[in-house]
Amino acid sequence: VCYRCLRGRSDMCQFLSAIGADDLVPIADLDDGTPVYENSHIGGLAELMVTFEEWVVPIFTKLPAADVGMVCSCVSVAGLGATTAHALMAIEPASSVAVVGCGPLGLSAIQGARIAGASTIIGIDPVAARRDIARKVGATHVLDPNVEGNNLVQKVRSLTTWPTDRLWAGGRNPGGRRPGAGADYVIEAAGLEQAVPKVERGPDPTGLLPMQQAYQMCSLGGHLITTSIIRGDMVIPGNLFSIGGVTHHGGQAGGCSPMRDIPRFVELLEKGQYDSKTLATTVVPLPQMLEAYQQVADRTTITAIMTG
Repeated sequence: VCYRCLRGRSDMCQFLSAIGADDLVPIADLDDGTPVYENSHIGGLAELMVTFEEWVVPIFTKLPAADVGMVCSCVSVAGLGATTAHALMAIEPASSVAVVGCGPLGLSAIQGARIAGASTIIGIDPVAARRDIARKVGATHVLDPNVEGNNLVQKVRSLTTWPTDRLWAGGRNPGGRRPGAGADYVIEAAGLEQAVPKVERGPDPTGLLPMQQAYQMCSLGGHLITTSIIRGDMVIPGNLFSIGGVTHHGGQAGGCSPMRDIPRFVELLEKGQYDSKTLATTVVPLPQMLEAYQQVADRTTITAIMTG
């Protein structure tokens, strides 16, 4: 066991295996000569796989493979890990949570925030169908970044403001400097566009703007978990960064420790607390996986699950 695992950050082991994945080298060939590449130096898609022992998590359940696949995938694990694993932050009951991006990771984070007892959960996504699902699985509010435009951060602050500004009633008055409280916890799950979607596009295909907005919509003293790959250098207000009290967590796998947390996620699934069927919108056998990948790239499906 490496020292990162011993320090409770086994998610960093996964990160280290993935960061070198740009130098792709074929590891095998199909019968027709098509090269096979391994993903993140881990493996590919096949009927049978051989993997390292530390990558295998024993689970015991009678649930169908397609359902279990949702809570064992990296996106769902990251969303649930960010909101329920407590490795990076612990969402307090009755707190406010904003989730920027409502793909399978963001929708899992919304469910995790609901399970953790958040009272205000804001789902933000340009795709109307995803906003509808966000409401179904736990969001109390949904926002379209294309409609809100430059007002998105202020809109989130207005939805998460304190109930009064009267000082003797426990309120605060920011004096116009930073109106609205901001979300206590923000999970960024937008990312860059790897392919042009066939549905509504976000305002910035690089993923840079959503990450900047995620930082700015976080409350003073709040917590931000970022999970995406973006292009470019992020610029944020200097004073907000230096003395705003925002704690930023780089959220590879949402800080999840797979051996500890995945069995817990399966239990959430068994008890009906986590809704996998709403998110698993495409379930296909291996021969149809490339078609399913295309649907994911087009964003015409939420999650594609491959079964044997």
